[in-house]
Amino acid sequence: MYSEPEFLLRTELRQPNTYFSILRALAHGRRTPNEIAGMAGVESASLSTYLQKLRRLRLIERHIPVTESPTSSKRGRYRIAAPLFRFWFRFVYGNQDQLRMLGENAYEELVAPELADYVNPLFERLCQRVLPTLVDRQFRDIGQWWFKEHELDVLGLTEDGLVAGECKFTSNPVSEGILSDLERTADEVRWSKRPTGGEPLYVLFSRSGYTDDLEHATETRDDVRLFDLSDLVTTEYNQS
Repeated sequence: MYSEPEFLLRTELRQPNTYFSILRALAHGRRTPNEIAGMAGVESASLSTYLQKLRRLRLIERHIPVTESPTSSKRGRYRIAAPLFRFWFRFVYGNQDQLRMLGENAYEELVAPELADYVNPLFERLCQRVLPTLVDRQFRDIGQWWFKEHELDVLGLTEDGLVAGECKFTSNPVSEGILSDLERTADEVRWSKRPTGGEPLYVLFSRSGYTDDLEHATETRDDVRLFDLSDLVTTEYNQS
């Protein structure tokens, strides 16, 4: 685990240290070219060359808002494709000496404090993957959506309208405020093929459940669905 990703990359890449800095930035949640260049210390003008090489090697992926065209969108974001490399550049790269010193305490000291932040993007993708099974609609596409300061973890495009979702892999139950934020953000979505009169469906996914106030407030609402970790695990298991 300490050296396998490094060995594989050094056999494929010239200037491996520059690529390592870029991958480390991605592993720490930098997604846009400006964010990546800033953390990696790479000139913005030359960054695209490195990103293209990493994409050709299938080490990273470019994704866009689900409402936009892959060929014309200018709002692409990047992420590491392989979980092994994402974990290695988040927790191992640059920390090898510290990991050896900590020994069996390495998880508690280095991994546990950042685990929720590390897992949340994976949790979001799991929620996207199981959405068609949990919600009985015909989906044209499912992904993320963002525009300026607005962002949706999950957005499903259907013949009946939008399915907008928020994913929380935290130790606290989700409250009414999260639902209110989701409703406001969904109002900002612009989709040229959005059906006239289609009402959004709001879905929440939570690792730690929901507050009593939120559950009570949504009991009589047909446009809100609440899912917990057991719903996701059961659905994913049944699909495998």
